[in-house]
Amino acid sequence: MVDPEGSDPRGPVTVSIPEKVWFPDVEDPLRALREQLGIDGYVLTCLADEPGRVSYLLVSDQPVPGQDLTEDSTLKLAGEHLALPVGHPVTPAWTRPGWYAEALPWLDEQLAVAGTRRTGIPTQVRTWGLSNVLRCPTEAGDVYFKAQAHTSTVVPIRPDAPALLFAHEPRVLHALSSKLPEFVVTPLAIDEDRAWMVLPDLGTALADSDDVELWLAAVRGHARLQRAFVGRADTLLEYACVDRRLELLTGELDRLFGPNLLTDRLDPGDRDKLREAAGRFGTAIQELAAIGVPETLLHGDLHPRNVAIRDGRALAFDWTDAAVSHPFLDLVTFFEQATAVTSDPATAELLRDAYLAEWSEYAGVDDLRRAVELAGQVGILHQTMTYLHLSEHLSGPSRRSMLGGGDYWLKRLLAT
Repeated sequence: MVDPEGSDPRGPVTVSIPEKVWFPDVEDPLRALREQLGIDGYVLTCLADEPGRVSYLLVSDQPVPGQDLTEDSTLKLAGEHLALPVGHPVTPAWTRPGWYAEALPWLDEQLAVAGTRRTGIPTQVRTWGLSNVLRCPTEAGDVYFKAQAHTSTVVPIRPDAPALLFAHEPRVLHALSSKLPEFVVTPLAIDEDRAWMVLPDLGTALADSDDVELWLAAVRGHARLQRAFVGRADTLLEYACVDRRLELLTGELDRLFGPNLLTDRLDPGDRDKLREAAGRFGTAIQELAAIGVPETLLHGDLHPRNVAIRDGRALAFDWTDAAVSHPFLDLVTFFEQATAVTSDPATAELLRDAYLAEWSEYAGVDDLRRAVELAGQVGILHQTMTYLHLSEHLSGPSRRSMLGGGDYWLKRLLAT
């Protein structure tokens, strides 16, 4: 741990948590720190993610029980991180001790403008190389403060790294919600320069509901949101969505199936299958495009835990992957994690057909269903590309986690 200004390094402390921790989800470790040692703090970065042990560097203005530092293996990692200069590659601003002295006053100012104020200390919910999220109690209920990694705020690991395929989420949400607030949450405040935003509490996740009517409303609503931007690709790009159109994906095939961070991790036998796979996916992209469903708004990471139910309405959040692409690619991640209701094949088919009914003016039922099958293949390619690009903008456990996700999608790709 360090003091708020980073000038007073302190010793390591240990707490126990009964459940397995995914290192970005820091709320439970911080609660254990408070309950077991009486210390409040914020995680700056995860230093190590090892079986049975996760090591964090934290900032706190409270005394820390004295412990012997000489044998602690993470002390060197902590010192190296604190010694990094401002603007160092893949080192987000929120991993620095002084960040909270800048961020929390801004949060209070925005809450005052919104007509409320904090009623307690913000709780850090998630932090890693892609974002930092705090839940803040206010007179009007909980709000969430999110700082996001973006090309304007994070330096890549090397100068010739592929682009970070992340939209500017605050700008995207501000633009989309100003046009269609019934489908997209309206931020309470945004800071475009720093990629910060404040969001209201959105309620419960769709994944926790077994109400099929809510699920139907969610897929229909998402299709209607996507249809609202058909023919408006330039507008979406102005909103800071990423260009992921099928034509561009086709142009990426050689790089995606050639030597890169992900393919180099494959067994030699699997690498030999890549060239055949490239031709197969190129054909799938062409057939998908030929069916005639227009490219438009893509959430990019749509799944039932990124859809919330508030006042009976389904609102998708976490729009960091927002893009212009084929809309059906969103079904890949959505149905992959839609186990609350889709364990029944009939219900899964009902949801699919409810979504497709919104696109009936562009193709017949059989062609639309074929498009879903093709999007299932192309969507895997899309996700593989996302993970490959993100890995070049991360370090430490965040980078290893992203490479692991890329391994998963690449193996799915080869099995398709």
